[in-house]
Amino acid sequence: MKVSYILAFVLAVGSAGWVMSGQLADGSEAGKTAQAEVKKPPVNLTQENRVPSVRVQSLSAESYTRHLTVRGRTEALRTVEIRSEASGKIIELAVKKGQAVEAGKLIARLDVNERSAKVKEYTALKEQRAIEYDASKRLSKKGFKADTKLAASKAALESAHAELSKARVALSNTLIPAPFTGILHKRTVEIGEYVDVGDPIGTIVDLSTILVVSDVSERLVPFISVGHPAHVRLITGQIVEGEVRYISSMADATTRTFRIEVAVPNLDQKISDGITAETILTLNQLQAHKVSPGILTIADTGAIGVKTINVKNEVVFKEATILENTTDGLWLGGLPKDVIFIVVGQELVIDGQKVKPIDVNTLEEFKSGVPQS
Repeated sequence: MKVSYILAFVLAVGSAGWVMSGQLADGSEAGKTAQAEVKKPPVNLTQENRVPSVRVQSLSAESYTRHLTVRGRTEALRTVEIRSEASGKIIELAVKKGQAVEAGKLIARLDVNERSAKVKEYTALKEQRAIEYDASKRLSKKGFKADTKLAASKAALESAHAELSKARVALSNTLIPAPFTGILHKRTVEIGEYVDVGDPIGTIVDLSTILVVSDVSERLVPFISVGHPAHVRLITGQIVEGEVRYISSMADATTRTFRIEVAVPNLDQKISDGITAETILTLNQLQAHKVSPGILTIADTGAIGVKTINVKNEVVFKEATILENTTDGLWLGGLPKDVIFIVVGQELVIDGQKVKPIDVNTLEEFKSGVPQS
């Protein structure tokens, strides 16, 4: 029994020693780790304020011919709705819808009814009154007729003249001619239809000259004048020449734009009314910079412009005017003659900030020597 007790005691002591040795080992490792961490230098959480780099490009203004391109539409030179000046039944239609017609040529004819008889009646009456008046004059000269009778005969003759003229006009109104050379765009009557005075017969349009109508900004109207040459690009791709024939003297109350009309010869009448078109006008020459559209920025005030640098390598925002957007660049006006543009990184810097400029062409540090106001 004593031997078993001794063995149990020895095993217990060994186990306890083994456990204690592991804990001591862990403790020493932990201690070493803690000691190592304490010995590490503290992390510097503050970052050094570094000057950001941007890529720049120096450009000088070039001579630029300013063009204005405005969208519009074509219109006929004249459009007139033809109306009947007499009442009656349509007995003839001489022109089909869409057909060309010359000035004075017949479009429609009304039944004359009694109008022809009226002309014959008043013609005979006028001849009778003329004979009576001649007789009265002869008798008056011989003293056989009072002056009052002579005056009454003259009045009767003039009345017959007036009635005959009215009858002839009524008869001529049964013929409805074209007021000018053009195309019968629309016909609203058919043979056998009865019309009254003022009823529409059809619409005729004059396409001998076509008008290209556009609306121009109030800022650009002062550069345009009547007689100004213009190029017109139709939606069909056709390009024609014309000139400004009219500029509105009043702006549209809503859009603050002015209507202009460019007259384009159209003798072959191949250009129709209502086609979409672009009018291109040459305005003036000025100094401008040609840049990439990607360098444009918007200031806090909403102004559109570019970011540049001055001789101190500080960012300077400059407002600019977009003159024209072409396929190979953007023309800007309103800038100094020589400008150092920030072309890469402009969205990461602010006005007045110090930067390190890198020449976009050489990728070397840019040495600014261009004073900028």
